[in-house]
Amino acid sequence: MAHNITNRDLQVGLKQAWHGLTRIVDEIDINGNYLTSWDVERQPLTYVDKTGVEVNTGFDILVATDDDMIIGKPMTKHYKPITNKAFIDLVKDAISSLPKAKIESIGSVCNRGKVFVTVSLNDYKSFKVGNREFNDYLNFGNSHDQTSKMWINNTNICTVCDNTFTYNLNKADSQIGSAVHRGDVELKLANLSDVVDNFLGTQEDFRIKFERLLKKQIDEKKARDLFAGFLTRNNPREGVSTRCLNTVDTLTTLFKKGAGNRGENYADAFSAVTDYYTHNSTRGNGRVTANQYVSSEFGIGRMNKQSFWTVINNDNLIDTTVRRGEKLLETINL
Repeated sequence: MAHNITNRDLQVGLKQAWHGLTRIVDEIDINGNYLTSWDVERQPLTYVDKTGVEVNTGFDILVATDDDMIIGKPMTKHYKPITNKAFIDLVKDAISSLPKAKIESIGSVCNRGKVFVTVSLNDYKSFKVGNREFNDYLNFGNSHDQTSKMWINNTNICTVCDNTFTYNLNKADSQIGSAVHRGDVELKLANLSDVVDNFLGTQEDFRIKFERLLKKQIDEKKARDLFAGFLTRNNPREGVSTRCLNTVDTLTTLFKKGAGNRGENYADAFSAVTDYYTHNSTRGNGRVTANQYVSSEFGIGRMNKQSFWTVINNDNLIDTTVRRGEKLLETINL
C-alpha cells in the first residue's frame, strides 16, 4: 500500500488520516510519544565464517532499542545516523518559543526506515486571510534507512504516511532547512535553530500575496474567461470540449458561491480552483476519497493549483489567459 505503514510502524494523530490506520489521541506530548518509546543503536555488522569465527564486515547496521530488529541497510563509517532523541530534541527546540504549538501527527513508515512529526502553530494551522481559512503545517522528517536527509518544511500537507513524507521531502520551494547524514551532524542540527523564524516568514509572504488578491476585483465574465483560458492552456488549438465547459461552469459557481466566496475578486477565483481540485476533480466528482486525495496532493490536482496560483500573481499571465479563454468561449457563442 502507498502508506507503507508496516506492522513495526505506527502513525499517531489527532484525527484519522486517509489510510484509516491512525491511532487517534487527544494530545501528543513532545516528551512522551511513539518516537520516544524506541530509538536506534549503531552496531557493527558481523557474520560467522565456516570455521565458527566471527568476522567484522567493516559495515555497521542500525538496530531498534525496543525489539532488537534491524532498521535499514548496512552503512559505512562515514554515515551519521540521527537518533529519534536528536530528532525530537530538534522539534522541541523549534516549537519551544511557541507555547500554543501542537503536534498533529507523529510516526514511522517503511519498517521504521522513516520517521516524521507534523506541528501546527495555533493561528498558523487554521489562520484567516479576509474571510477565508487556510491550513498549514511545519513538517519534520528523518530517515534511518538512508533514503533521505533530515528535513524541515512548510506545506499544507500533514505527514501521515510514506506518500506525504515523500511529497514534503521533495517540495523544494517549501523547504526550510535540512541536514545530510554525514560530517558534523550535531552542528548541522544546531544550525537549524532559526527554523521557526523562517517558517513564520514563509507564512507572512503568503498572507501578503493573498491580501493583494482580495483587493483585486474581477467580475463573473472575466473569471469565466480566466477559467476557460487556464483549462485550455496546454492545448489552446483544440477548442473547448464539453467536459471543459462543465468544469468552467463548476468553477464559476464556486467563484460565486463556494465557501467564503462572493464572486468579487481574484481570491475568490483562487479559492474556487483550490476547492475544485481538492474535492471533486477526479472521476465521479471526487466520490472515491483515496483517488481524490492522491490527485489533490500528489498528482494533476496539485500541479493545477500551483499553476493557477502562479497565473493570478502575474498580471501578464492573467491577461494572456483571459484573452485565450475569451476567444475560445466566443467561438461557441457563450
